Formats: sequence, structure tokens, C-alpha cells
Amino acid sequence: MEYYAGTIWSDDPFEGYIGIEGGIIRDIGAGPCPEVPVRIGNIAASIIDCHTHIGDAGLVLDRKYTLEELVAPPNGLKHRYLESCSEECLVEDMRSYSERLCEVATGFIDFREGGTGGASMIRRATDKAIVMGRPLSSDFDSNEVDELLRLSDGIGIPSISDVPHAYIDSLADVTHRMGKMFAIHVSERIREDIDYVLSLEPDFIVHMCEASDEDMHKCSDADIPVVVCATSNLYFGKVPPIRRMDDAGVPLAIGTDNAMLCPPDILKEAAVFSSVARQQGCASEVAGKALFCGGSKCLITRNRIGWDVGDRMVPCVLDPDAIRVD
Repeated sequence: MEYYAGTIWSDDPFEGYIGIEGGIIRDIGAGPCPEVPVRIGNIAASIIDCHTHIGDAGLVLDRKYTLEELVAPPNGLKHRYLESCSEECLVEDMRSYSERLCEVATGFIDFREGGTGGASMIRRATDKAIVMGRPLSSDFDSNEVDELLRLSDGIGIPSISDVPHAYIDSLADVTHRMGKMFAIHVSERIREDIDYVLSLEPDFIVHMCEASDEDMHKCSDADIPVVVCATSNLYFGKVPPIRRMDDAGVPLAIGTDNAMLCPPDILKEAAVFSSVARQQGCASEVAGKALFCGGSKCLITRNRIGWDVGDRMVPCVLDPDAIRVD
């Protein structure tokens, strides 16, 4: 049996150890390790970059853009770029970006534009992506959505301000019926109706920069994680309200968002998250928990994150000095 010691980033982080044999937790406890550990550091079930758009990795910005100019569908610069690039170019850019991203991250959750073609391209580029597809049709097309869900792990859509509600309802219904994930951007540019968003039963939501305290408490009550993309938010002049979400009890995760804005480095993104959290007076463990536990929470929203003897795990271990998130 191999032992790992250090900070165990479970639902309630503690200093201790785990013993793994055959990919199964055989021993776990607080305090000194009963044997010499093979690694000491930050021990997590996984490190997931919880929100990316890696399709725009090859886009080099020539000036400062507003949120609408850059990413608003369908005519934002990013969308025009994706339409103009060859499939070969996009696949190669995504492959290169994802390889660098996964030097640390176990995997990443990508909101992949381009319908079934976009989902196929990212599958060609990497096997590390949890693919959240986005249909191309402006009207709900059950055949397209069925095929898209066959190729992807779920559906990830823009905000409810960008897509008709009837269309969103249909997407959410078929996604849940097929047992796939559903996620959505929320209150990034303006405050949006959180009651409607939660009625869609998302597995997680992204941003919440313009959300009210009441909105945050509703997310907490529903146990819905929020992915914070601090670097992207700050680029657009938005400060993610990390302290307010943490005070409300919202489960938090970290994402790098658009590849054209952020380097493929979840540790650097965690440092930006940590800086914002510290400025807002958050407790030191908030950033670490978002980094080391947020991915598991997003991927299994309605299930317990397993850290008990008998649970299957291939631990992700970072050296103590590999990152400073507090």
C-alpha cells in the first residue's frame, strides 16, 4: 500500500494521510502518517479546470475588447474567428493548448462551440476534455441535439439573455433525459433570473459577477457550484464576488475561460482567484478548496465526494511549494 500525506482536500480539508492500494482508499486519517509516505503535499481527488473555451486558443487580440465585442454570440470576434479558421487549424491549436493545460490539470470542462462539428474536433484534439457541446441551430432540432449529446458529455450554453427560454427548456429537458450534464453562463454581464436558471437543474453555473446576495443563497440552498473565472472577469472590468458567494455557502470552482485571454495554467488562475479572495477578506482555505475540490463538485453535483475507505481514487498530489493559494 502507498501512503500520501499532507493536506487532504476533502469536503472538510485536514492534515493527515491516505493509503491507496489497487486504486482504492484502504486507510485514511488525521495526524502523522503510519508509514513513510511516497509523496507529501496537497492531495486531491482531481484538479479540474472547470470552465474553458479552448477553441479560440489561436486568436491573438489586437486591442482591448468589451464583453459584447469579443464573445457575444453570434457576431462577437471569437465567433467570427471560429467560423473563419480551418478545421485543421482549430484542432491543432486545441491540441497544443490542452497539452499545456493538462501538465497540471487532470482534465478540463470545455464549452465547445460549433455543434457536432465542434464536438468532433475537440475529441480529435484531446482525450482530457469533458465536452459541453453547443448546438448550431437557432431553432431546437432534436436530431442535431441527440447527435451532439452522443458526441459530448453534456450541453453548455450562453446566458439566458442570449438564448430564447423555450429553446433552453428543450435543451435542458433532453440533456437530463439522456443523463448528460447541463451548465450555463449566469449573470456575467447583467443580473439574470436565478429562479429560472435553477429550474433548469444545472450541474453547475459560471460567473455570477452581477448576482445578488439572494441569488447566491439560492444557489447555496440548491447545492449548485459556481465556477469563478477571475482573469477573464477582470479583463472585462468585472470583479468576481468571491467573498459574497463564500459567505452564502456557494460551492466554488475555478476556470480559465477563454484561451485567448488566459494562459493554459490552472495554477496561475488559482493565484488570481486567491488574490481577489484575499483582497475581499476571504479565509485562506477558500482558494485551495475551489482548486482542489471544485472540479469534483462540478462533475458530481448531486453526489457525495468520496474520501472514505473503499472509495476508488487515483490521487492528484502537488508538492507543498508548487502553488501558493493563500
